[in-house]
Amino acid sequence: MKYISTLLATGALATMGLGAQAQAPITVNGQLAATEVTTSGYQLVGRFTNTRGFGDAGLLALYAASDANNVYFFLAGTLENGAGGVSNSLQLYIDRPGTTTGVPVGTSLPAGTGSFAGSTFKLDFAPDMAIGIRGTGTANQVHVDGVVYTSATAATGGTLTGTTPLATNGTAGTVTAANAGGNLAPFVGAQVAYTSSSALSTNPGFASNGNAPSNGLEIAVSRTAIGMPAAGGTVRIFALQNNAGGDYLSSDFIPQNNAPIPASTGYPLPNLGPAGGTNGVNFANVPGTQAGVLNVTTTSLTVTGNRAAAEAVALSVYPNPVQGEATVSYRVQNAQQPVNIELTDLMGRRVSTVFAGSQSVGVQSQKLNSGNVAAGTYLVKVRVGEQVATHKVTLL
Repeated sequence: MKYISTLLATGALATMGLGAQAQAPITVNGQLAATEVTTSGYQLVGRFTNTRGFGDAGLLALYAASDANNVYFFLAGTLENGAGGVSNSLQLYIDRPGTTTGVPVGTSLPAGTGSFAGSTFKLDFAPDMAIGIRGTGTANQVHVDGVVYTSATAATGGTLTGTTPLATNGTAGTVTAANAGGNLAPFVGAQVAYTSSSALSTNPGFASNGNAPSNGLEIAVSRTAIGMPAAGGTVRIFALQNNAGGDYLSSDFIPQNNAPIPASTGYPLPNLGPAGGTNGVNFANVPGTQAGVLNVTTTSLTVTGNRAAAEAVALSVYPNPVQGEATVSYRVQNAQQPVNIELTDLMGRRVSTVFAGSQSVGVQSQKLNSGNVAAGTYLVKVRVGEQVATHKVTLL
């Protein structure tokens, strides 16, 4: 992998190339390439396929990856581009392992700065940091905002690019210690790039709902800086489109809702917007769980929690615990698709391949034989087309 990084000698951005340190086949340039979506690169977390509320702008898909040095996020999508320049914001909320800070489920997020100043809604997972971009009102430039939640009621926010905006042409910048001091230290060394399109409908990934090639927001954060244990751990993420002040959510968020949002919530559907005051959105009112779950290992990651994918695949394993043999049941939707079933350890390393082939539409099943596998706890990973679901099993 090669990092592309153009940074100013002073101020917000400084030149830095990570070259040999990185292992994932990823270039941080705000562009998703097919060569980056691999078993050692980006994994799909979720897509947005519902009705849009901010016109010809918004989100398409969310991806994540990891290597020994960094965790990477790619948010396929496009901010609004109008006569007044770039507007609105894209935000990514993160719950990282190995931390004791964060905002409990159902508690209003403390206000940050920039696009996080008005982001005081309630989430249904416990984030401890967030990063995003917001339009400056000028063409071809955005600011990079960050916030660290130091307790349930306190947050430290800042503009991670200082006074120098980030260009929207895919040129990556690195967050310096000068702009991420104190509680914002988890962002030091983070690389951010955004490649804009004139509108969402002209984004290369629009027709495919965020497949490569796509333009969007790309972020690499240092595993060391964010305090991730060397062995990895569970990371939860949630992405959304907001306005520049952070106090009016659009309809676009990933993972998306899995059923219609009740009109009784009072939100100006399809957007969420303020309800009952400044940003009174409570995601407990949104059907499903708005968090993608990543199992990060020493050198990679696996998406283990993708609600939409889990529901589409309808994976089950029975009996569980398994003694001798179990049945892996799953669903193939819409058309004949490639199916791959693996048994992995809890670090995501393949132990055996249960099935690999193409199957027709309908509920399918395969036998899992535990006879040649040591007793213990494992994951059954089923990929149907692009949808991936996992199920923890105990082999006796």
